[in-house]
Amino acid sequence: MSRKRAWLTAWVPHRLELMISPSWRLAPVPLRRMLERLEIEHMRHGGLNNGALFVSFGQFEEASISRRKITATQALGADLGLMETIRPQEPSGDLRGPNAYRLTYLPAKGCGVPTDEWRKVDQDRATELVDAFHNAERAEVQSRKSRQKRAA
Repeated sequence: MSRKRAWLTAWVPHRLELMISPSWRLAPVPLRRMLERLEIEHMRHGGLNNGALFVSFGQFEEASISRRKITATQALGADLGLMETIRPQEPSGDLRGPNAYRLTYLPAKGCGVPTDEWRKVDQDRATELVDAFHNAERAEVQSRKSRQKRAA
């Protein structure tokens, strides 16, 4: 019988403490999809590469996240303490290097314990962050509609 690949048996634990936290419960759909896509990438690497997860904007789009919302969703995920976006230090030539990602509720590559930044976010702060995310989304839709009316 052939040896199973590590990514076939990898899984992501969601602890009860995380699942009842305000950061997790109030996370909007785009952020949940982003976290899910990052977890898939983490499992594809056998659960050993957290902190060096590379997912392109195109892959986030394939996970049903609008390209216009990706950057705002990354910022919200970081503010809620659920993920970290690691940007490249220096551009290589004309192109910027890809972002790496780290899920804070999982152990990072080379580290035995998760950092759990989401624990620092209380109910009021999480509500404030999610409301600001939704308000910015509504403002963008209104702005787009007004531009379309002016163009017509």
